[in-house]
Amino acid sequence: MNQIPTSGRDTRRVLQGVLAAALVGLLLPSCSTLQGDDGGVPSASATASPTSEPAAAPLRQAREGWKVFTDPGRLISFELPQAWVVQPLEPEPGAYAPDSLHYAVRTPEGTTAAELHSGILAPEDPCPDAQRTPYYVLGSEPLDTTGGAPAAGIEPRFVVRIITGFRFFGSYGITDQVGGADGLACSLPNTVQGGEALGRFSFGDLEVLAPKAPANTGPGTVSFGTIGEAEAYYDTPEFATIREMVRSVRVEPAPAG
Repeated sequence: MNQIPTSGRDTRRVLQGVLAAALVGLLLPSCSTLQGDDGGVPSASATASPTSEPAAAPLRQAREGWKVFTDPGRLISFELPQAWVVQPLEPEPGAYAPDSLHYAVRTPEGTTAAELHSGILAPEDPCPDAQRTPYYVLGSEPLDTTGGAPAAGIEPRFVVRIITGFRFFGSYGITDQVGGADGLACSLPNTVQGGEALGRFSFGDLEVLAPKAPANTGPGTVSFGTIGEAEAYYDTPEFATIREMVRSVRVEPAPAG
């Protein structure tokens, strides 16, 4: 059995039981091979309210055994396994634009597979040279969120990355920004520009990946002792389902008129 970090063991155990039915026929290619780019470079938690399903009919068809979530304003959509639920979240005051979207995707056991946040206002923190640390890209795939050219940065991508601290800290999500041309960074944003209605938005486990001090880690912190442990953790059928869900996100076209 692949070795996994202590902090991720309980989550993985829950997901293995929940996803068994959803994963039939959905074993997907591995994303664990170290790659040399996230677009050309080297290698918040909130309180959930009751389960909410989209108020409007889906704008697209889902694959067999999956369903489509579309927010009531029809700004964004994604596919998810039929048994999973989407729940609204209360945003952190001052961190997001008015009328922004905030959802958690959860398994029937309540494990959070990903969060979606739009209208992100957080400015980029300064990054002194002395604080930069190596990061590594474990997976990087093009992501077509709008069907058009990217507004800025690089082509949107789904990425799995780890960054070095006292351990290797891991994260997955979407991005249209490079981490650092020389493979060093203070933090790695998991955000994409979604246009005027959405602003900058995220869909993954973290909005920003950054190393943590030992005192700031907890049960929800995903970290690894080696790069090999990180590869094994993200090279599972359970994570392949999460990966396909995040990669399915689409910014819906504005209604005519």
